[in-house]
Amino acid sequence: MRSAFPPSARHQRGAALIEYSIVTMLAVIVLVAQPNIILELIDSLRKAYASFTYALSLGWL
Repeated sequence: MRSAFPPSARHQRGAALIEYSIVTMLAVIVLVAQPNIILELIDSLRKAYASFTYALSLGWL
């Protein structure tokens, strides 16, 4: 019986699963690692927004 995939494609089957697994594991490590990246990002955005609103309040300059 003839295979549905050419020989080169047959060797690549399953490669995407490994790549997605590696990327997912790296994302989980980054999100779980200390210091907490998500909290630092939220704090930085909060500080930047506070500075932005302060600059807007100084409309007379």
